[in-house]
Amino acid sequence: MRVFYLTLIAAGLFLASCSEALSPYTTSVQRSANIGEEQVKQIQFYLSDDIVMQRQLSATETTITEGELKIVGGREVQEIVIPAGTPGVVTGLSGNILHVSFDANGEYLRFGPNPGAGGRYTVMAYDKNGIYGYVMYGTTEFKLASYNNHYAHLLLDMERYDEITKERREVSGRTLSP
Repeated sequence: MRVFYLTLIAAGLFLASCSEALSPYTTSVQRSANIGEEQVKQIQFYLSDDIVMQRQLSATETTITEGELKIVGGREVQEIVIPAGTPGVVTGLSGNILHVSFDANGEYLRFGPNPGAGGRYTVMAYDKNGIYGYVMYGTTEFKLASYNNHYAHLLLDMERYDEITKERREVSGRTLSP
């Protein structure tokens, strides 16, 4: 029995050592690595927390291209879930706002630096009619289904980030020959 427990502990430690070192993408990470528009499009991002978005369908909308159809209070609602850990890529920028796509159809969410969250790039929600928690998913407006969704932020693999910064530090430059 003792050997069994030791084997379990060893297996757990081995698996933990193989996991990615995901860390928040922040303004300080961006500044310290001098990450520009082209570089940010080459970073594999991940989502920190689940994002659940809903929108009420109008009577003329008969098809849903993605997500689930739910009946909430007698209304038809489209729901899209992006689970924590889902990989995403930057498809565009608007100033310091990143357009991050998590699916192949090209729809994206906007993420920007949030000073109240330590400069983390969090999902950009806005007010509508005095109610907070709306987001644009591509060109379609959705309501975030949970308050926790407001703090979902971008993560990146710090091991890969460290490799990139090490490569940048090794470049010594070039001089003219006499």
